[in-house]
Amino acid sequence: MRPVDKGVAPQAYTNYEDAKQDLTNRLGGYCSYCERRIATGLAVEHILPKDPALGHSHLRNEWTNFLLSCVNCNSAKKTTIINFATYLLPDRDNTFHYLIYKETGLVEVTLGLNATIEPMAQNICDLTALNRVEHDDWDDAVVFSALERAGQRVQAWEKAKDARQDYNNGEVNVRRICSEASATGFFSIWMAAFTGVKEVRLGLIQEFAHTAKDCFDADGNSISPRPANGLLNAGKA
Repeated sequence: MRPVDKGVAPQAYTNYEDAKQDLTNRLGGYCSYCERRIATGLAVEHILPKDPALGHSHLRNEWTNFLLSCVNCNSAKKTTIINFATYLLPDRDNTFHYLIYKETGLVEVTLGLNATIEPMAQNICDLTALNRVEHDDWDDAVVFSALERAGQRVQAWEKAKDARQDYNNGEVNVRRICSEASATGFFSIWMAAFTGVKEVRLGLIQEFAHTAKDCFDADGNSISPRPANGLLNAGKA
């Protein structure tokens, strides 16, 4: 899960929907949770739910409470009230370090994590139903989208592996790889496919707008914990 840095709010909002373009300009047209690229249909996602009955209505139009979400991640999360201290979140933690996008299309928690971090990583995976293709609250259209989501991961892996082979053969340059990756989505898959290739990994971090650069070292390798950035419970991992 790509760690992101939204930066400071570009303006104050009286309607959270008005933040959608600013979020897309900052983060690109990708779901902040599953990483797929969505041409249309991304929603302004409230990390803490906006429903006044749930006690967080003061965050309804608050930039620090926004991410972008696809229909599946948003529908799975719904109005769940989360404890920021027990979830890894892409705007607060190095979520890339703790979740692995497998070639099978599954998203798994990194093996060997300590007893504190592992449940936090599993919590965010479960919250957004990253591996589910059905859900009690999903209609047929959303179920189809979930099936498509898993298939898109497999397709992204195939593209990334082909690009790695072409790179190894000297048939493609970094700029072209990064351009294809940004058009495809799934930052974590492309980073995994180019493990050990400094130039490409640094290029991907730059290409995907507002990827949190403090989550990576000078060689493009993941580092953790992420430095605290002023958001609630940031820098846990």
